[in-house]
Amino acid sequence: MKIYGFLVMFVLGLIAGIVFVAYFPQEKIEIPLLTEQRESAILAPKDRIDDKNIHVFNDRIEIDLKDLQGRKVSWSTFADTESMVPTLDQGCNGLEFIPKSTQDLHIGDMIAFEQNKRLIIHRIQKTGQDKDGWFAITKGDNNEYTDGKVSWSEIKYVTFGIIC
Repeated sequence: MKIYGFLVMFVLGLIAGIVFVAYFPQEKIEIPLLTEQRESAILAPKDRIDDKNIHVFNDRIEIDLKDLQGRKVSWSTFADTESMVPTLDQGCNGLEFIPKSTQDLHIGDMIAFEQNKRLIIHRIQKTGQDKDGWFAITKGDNNEYTDGKVSWSEIKYVTFGIIC
């Protein structure tokens, strides 16, 4: 008799599992912000320099920065974290400018922001406003999860060129 009770409970559990999967498929389950699934497409940054302002010679490359309208420009080098592979890795150099306002920041842009006294370069996935003001959601191209909200005050640079 005990074995029949066990079999009945097992079959009822199996049926309940099948019904649950049929009515609640995985694609309908909401995923919290910090565990978003990796997207296959990498968003492109905003085009900052017009083609006519890039001049290539045999011994040098000149970039006329007038498109950046006087923003302070610097260069950077990157640590070997692999968070931005295949876009950049250790040994690559970046050209960056200091943004003047949130109007300088676009989805797809690679930004350097400061967290825990470290500069992190990741790509903007989304932007928004909340009670604390403007924010960006960033993620490394090779990372599975987003970094969470990055505030305007944490953003130090926008990368507009990479040379590897």
